[in-house]
Amino acid sequence: MLKLFGGLLLTGGGLAAGLSAAGELARRLKDLTVWVGALGEMERAMAYSLPPLPHLLTELSGRAEGAPGQALKLAGEGLERLGEYSFAEIWTDALAACEGGLDREDLALLRDLGTVLGRWDGEAQCRAIAAVRSGLEENAARLRRRLEREGRVYGVVGLSAGVFLTILFL
Repeated sequence: MLKLFGGLLLTGGGLAAGLSAAGELARRLKDLTVWVGALGEMERAMAYSLPPLPHLLTELSGRAEGAPGQALKLAGEGLERLGEYSFAEIWTDALAACEGGLDREDLALLRDLGTVLGRWDGEAQCRAIAAVRSGLEENAARLRRRLEREGRVYGVVGLSAGVFLTILFL
């Protein structure tokens, strides 16, 4: 009975490890999708009304969920320290505090946006936001294809590893 229970634990552990790897990819895809949506809203707002940055960040943070919403909220709150720090530093700190599932490439694209927001004219800000949004959309499309190809494979490999270890130890 104890061997059976141990075998089930090993098999379940392998499956959990495989599903966890696929879950990380799915989390990154969700964060990318939220960022793309938030940047699209930011771009439209900049193009049509050019609202003050604190108001825009507060409004977007209320609509965006998860780590992106939290990063926008922190950046908006960080504007109180704008004399002590540049907006680029505030933006970078907010991104670092709320990375979520993003990788280095995604974060580098978003970090570059901090040097533009609030410093350039509205049209230049819109172009920069569009470029970052486009880069994140490309990353999301690549990740979506990868998740479709490899998502189930992670679960199967994890389950297979668990079964292999069960057979090995029994």
